[in-house]
Amino acid sequence: MKFQSCLQLCCLLLIAPTAQADPVAVGVARVDVTPTHPVALAGYGGRTREHEGIDTKIWARALAIGAKDPAVIIAVDNCGIPASVTRAVAGKLQKGHGVKPSNLVLAVTHTHCAPSLRDYAVVVWGGRATPAQKANMNKYTDWLIDRIVEAAAAALKARKPASLSWGMGRASFGGNRRVLNNGRWAGFGFQRDGPVDHSLPFLVAKDAGGKAIAIWANYACHCTTLGSRNRICGDWAGFAGESIENDHPGSISVVTVGCGADVGPQPSRGLADAKSHGQKIAAGVAAVMKKGLKPLAGTPAIRQRTIQLPLEKPAARAHWEETAKRSDFHGYQAKLMLEQLEKNGRIQEFVPYTISTWTFKDDLALVFLPGEVVVDYAVRLKTELDYTRLWLNAWCNDMPGYIPSRRVLKEGGYEADFSQVYYALPGRYKPELEDLLIATIRDLLGPDYLAPKGQKPAAFLKTGENK
Repeated sequence: MKFQSCLQLCCLLLIAPTAQADPVAVGVARVDVTPTHPVALAGYGGRTREHEGIDTKIWARALAIGAKDPAVIIAVDNCGIPASVTRAVAGKLQKGHGVKPSNLVLAVTHTHCAPSLRDYAVVVWGGRATPAQKANMNKYTDWLIDRIVEAAAAALKARKPASLSWGMGRASFGGNRRVLNNGRWAGFGFQRDGPVDHSLPFLVAKDAGGKAIAIWANYACHCTTLGSRNRICGDWAGFAGESIENDHPGSISVVTVGCGADVGPQPSRGLADAKSHGQKIAAGVAAVMKKGLKPLAGTPAIRQRTIQLPLEKPAARAHWEETAKRSDFHGYQAKLMLEQLEKNGRIQEFVPYTISTWTFKDDLALVFLPGEVVVDYAVRLKTELDYTRLWLNAWCNDMPGYIPSRRVLKEGGYEADFSQVYYALPGRYKPELEDLLIATIRDLLGPDYLAPKGQKPAAFLKTGENK
């Protein structure tokens, strides 16, 4: 299947307008989370200094759905939210606003031009940050937690009757970044025949007068258009939110990212490309809105389950003792592994992984996955399940690292192997993690969301060699 030009945009589903569903309580808000003091940025190990300027503001954008036991999603312009931050936010929202922790999704846009947080990818800064840099990271993390809570509280307070509807458009600037040579990972670039997911699901909330008050959109692509530029910016996701809001004055956008951990924005030459990619997201939304959206009734039913993703057996103590003599990332990782041995008598062999789902009856299923989930999970889930009613979100609630597929593990390379170092994991995952994760999602969604018999392949998917 020929790779489509980044300039191409078309709507995937042309859904005829239908009667609006009964109104539900919906509130939306955004809070500026641009740092006010110097802080180191996340995403690139080669950056050693704190940020050098601000290209755009960054935001926490919250959407609350429901009058009783509301579902709340907060999308933060950040590279990754560790579980400790999610727990802190969830505790404050439960105590102060009655939001159940299971009803909360804390997502990130994965921009690599936002502050690094305490407990995020601990090896990257843990062994080399100065005391002042660590203090500034802690200061920003604590401040951000309060700002996220503020955004959610404002969205809860702003709730009013609204109608919900959704559609699925298309954008095509994401390209698989895993360059292969004889079936093995050979570096980052643009693998034109690699798998991608070009779907662009989005949800719209309109007030009683029919005006859009919130638009939540999702696309499966790394937020790395700007590379290691050491300045604050929301990258393409930030520009997407800005463009959507410009198209719908008075609305607030929410932008999340799908299973695009091995998909990168093409091209990635700087701010102009980031803005162009963001505008393509807004254009994809606008194209489908003109055709009409499918109403959603009521509030989402929420389910959640924690599983244990299996790691390969860790190396023996002698390996870590020898590696700990090094002064690089591997050396600091080894020190952390030795700390585990001293504290627990063993090194972890599993990673806890909590999957959440929101379902609007039989009309739409949203899946929320922690970490950097590769696109093969989208390819497989949108083959085994009904892709016309499925919306996948990654980078939600925790950052355990990359979640590779069986294919990626076979090919090796960054997402399968040495990225584990940055997240202080002792080694690669076992291949059976893919079947475990897929089976859990299928069970959470139930038989109603299985692919109908004879379902044709999704036009927005390019499968590559998904073996």
